[in-house]
Amino acid sequence: MRAVVADLPYDRVFAAAVRAVEGYPIERVADGVIATGWRSRAPRPDEPGFERVEERVTLRVEPFGERVTRVTVEVDARGWREGAFWPLEDTRATAREVLARLREAQG
Repeated sequence: MRAVVADLPYDRVFAAAVRAVEGYPIERVADGVIATGWRSRAPRPDEPGFERVEERVTLRVEPFGERVTRVTVEVDARGWREGAFWPLEDTRATAREVLARLREAQG
């Protein structure tokens, strides 16, 4: 998922992106990329049959002008079932949550 932020400088958008993934273990924050480690959570109602879900997030923050910035969110998710992790294909809900937290963090 992507979002374009206008009327804010890159530095403010990048700082808001870092705040948007608070609660995740951070593995990398450099060169416009914020990468998290895996975080466990309870499965959502649309993820039946899993005991737990783990997900990690990568945010790419790219400037397009003095006050225009693009943010791309990628989410990897896997669910635990029958003693093994299974990949989850639909990660849009988590991506939307991260983008919503980014908008809130921009103030």
